[in-house]
Amino acid sequence: MSEPLRSSDPSRIAGFRLLRRLGAGGMGVVYLGRTDAGALAAVKVIRGGSAGEDDFRARFAREAELARRVDNPWVVPVLDADAEAREPWLATAFVPGPDLSEAVAAYGPLPVRAVGVLGGLLAGALDAVHTAGLVHRDVKPGNVLLVPDGPRLIDFGIARAADDTALTASGLVVGTPGFLAPEQAEGRPATPASDVFALGCVLAYAATGTPPFGTGAPDALLYRTVHDEPGLDGVDGELRTLVERCLAKDPDARPTAEEIRRLLAPDAPDGSGDWLPDSVARMVATRAAESLALPDVEPTAVDGPDPRDPGDARDAGDARNPRNPRDPRDPRNSRDPRDPRDPADTPVRHPGRRRLLLAGGALLLAGAGTGAAVWASGNDDKKPSATARPVYVLGVHTAADAAHTAVSRACERAARLAVAQHNATPKRAYDLKVRVRADQGDASSARKVALAFTTDRDVVAVLGPVAEIPMQSAAAVYGEAGLTHVSSTTGLQDYFVTSPKTSFQTGAPHLALGTWIAYHALATGQLGLTGVVIDRAGGSVVQDQGTPLVSGWRKIGGAVIPRVVAEGTDDGPRAVRDLLAAGVQDFVYLGLLDATVRAAGELATADFTGPRWMQHQLYGSDFPRRAGAAGEGWYVVTSAVDPAVLTTQRAKDFTAAWRERYGTTPEPYATEAYDSVRMMLAEFARTVPAGARRRPVRSELAERLGKPKYKYQGIARTYAFGDYHHYDNSGNGWAAQTFVHQVHDGSFRQLGSLADLYSASKAQS
Repeated sequence: MSEPLRSSDPSRIAGFRLLRRLGAGGMGVVYLGRTDAGALAAVKVIRGGSAGEDDFRARFAREAELARRVDNPWVVPVLDADAEAREPWLATAFVPGPDLSEAVAAYGPLPVRAVGVLGGLLAGALDAVHTAGLVHRDVKPGNVLLVPDGPRLIDFGIARAADDTALTASGLVVGTPGFLAPEQAEGRPATPASDVFALGCVLAYAATGTPPFGTGAPDALLYRTVHDEPGLDGVDGELRTLVERCLAKDPDARPTAEEIRRLLAPDAPDGSGDWLPDSVARMVATRAAESLALPDVEPTAVDGPDPRDPGDARDAGDARNPRNPRDPRDPRNSRDPRDPRDPADTPVRHPGRRRLLLAGGALLLAGAGTGAAVWASGNDDKKPSATARPVYVLGVHTAADAAHTAVSRACERAARLAVAQHNATPKRAYDLKVRVRADQGDASSARKVALAFTTDRDVVAVLGPVAEIPMQSAAAVYGEAGLTHVSSTTGLQDYFVTSPKTSFQTGAPHLALGTWIAYHALATGQLGLTGVVIDRAGGSVVQDQGTPLVSGWRKIGGAVIPRVVAEGTDDGPRAVRDLLAAGVQDFVYLGLLDATVRAAGELATADFTGPRWMQHQLYGSDFPRRAGAAGEGWYVVTSAVDPAVLTTQRAKDFTAAWRERYGTTPEPYATEAYDSVRMMLAEFARTVPAGARRRPVRSELAERLGKPKYKYQGIARTYAFGDYHHYDNSGNGWAAQTFVHQVHDGSFRQLGSLADLYSASKAQS
């Protein structure tokens, strides 16, 4: 994901007009630039202390010159550089493709043929690097970009000349733990054989979805790399033999890059993308479409004040975070004075601009800082008895940013209800307490929250995080500590890469929900020429839902016209008008709330009355009020259920308990959070030793949930987990556990499950 330029950013560097920020890190900033001739480039600008060091500038100039020698189609070429500029910079060709880690996180391991092509072409790239007298030193999935005609090796930011010893500090570890050679882990100089070791790690990761030396803290990864054998389960045949040679501890025992290229000897892909699985090829195509839609000139965005430190628990309505009375997105403006909720139920909110820094390098877990915002548990849980029962803590990892206030409240309330019900059981062997901590919706504060929970030995399980970026970053911390956590509101699957044992997801994958829109259209006889807008401002959630929707719609016989709106542009309304001009009969807008409300207005102005769908995360949002009459009739297909309209005894009991405790019917996503907590508590009870003479072992809960045939019957659906610990919707019955809601009279109304609607449609035909 890129972000707009800031007021402090230059608009041009040499011959490059800067368009966007691609990422930032300790060494500087990477921009997306465009030459006057229209060619795109990635421009890396060095900032900080290094820019003022003569030795650094000398090395930078030498590396740039050496990098120009690399002549290979699978290496991203250096276009220009200036080591003498006030802030040294280096420009390379821009490749509009996802990196290997993104693709594997989203869609799982690559098939054998794709891994073979990847290995052969990357080996050729490394052979060219080594021939030029360079050692890359940081070959990892994040530095391998995927495009239709083959992979590209990027980032010579830490490359060194093979004979360069004067500028290499003894004992300095350079590279990414988990993807660097044992000699690098021990601080010894890197050689071409070190790059071969890293290539072996990359191929193992591509084939299995898991780094060969596991995940966790950097020092643990370095130790395993030096002393342990790699985990290669899932790498078979000749590929396994080759990877084992690459991962030899002795550098002299490894093959050369040129030998690997000859052994794999792939034919260069023809540019159609057929060397990649369909899902990844669609991901690549969408990313390319975004790059073509970039604006010529983009105004810079003034950066607001830094987000408040997560430990600051003061009211958000102070001078640094004033309430905007005109902004309907501010949750403080939507409070109904008749709302029966106790003010203590409303969490403190700290809105701030969310940032995602796409920086490479080693995985740095959060340090000793644990100042994340804590919502006091209050007195609404039944107090533990004064007997000798042990007391265990259920953590709830929420988010304090405005975008996730509603789901955070639903998750907290669900946890408190489930714990109160446990503590009301007369013959219970132990008591439970709820402890709630909130991140700010970003990676850094999410890691701090996870660290606070994992270092608290009373915490036995965690519900959350509630948002995608926190889930991706916090999972590694929970995984390293062996603390089970379950997110009921996220749908991406890349958390599994860093936490393959203790992280679970009961929310339906975003990939599935796109296909379910097409199924709803088919089941209800509304399958017409469809316009689909994929608004990239919605991030990977929208992409994950959009690409299978387009594919699925076509597979069931429907015609579809897709349009991609590039992030940072205002092209949504134009995309809507273009599709209307094309005569579409159905319409799907996959984007954020503001953009979807605007799309509803455009369609209403054009008197479009055909079926309309929004992306699933807008269920329970402020869309009905914001869109007004223009929002009437819009559908949303989701796994989230409204239990108040169900007739089962489970649903009735849950609704009654919720109403008694909170004075309202269960809010959106409350049911799934409650199910997730009840599931964890049921399995946790089986890990508590008889008589409580010793503490439960944290990892045992995850082991129980992760069993292949594990199932838990919730209020409206059965929970089982797939290979990546996500809610498995691949079996029978998924249609009965997927629900369609429609905006009616200014609110979301549940029409029924997909199975219900299909049966009703068949009965009428």
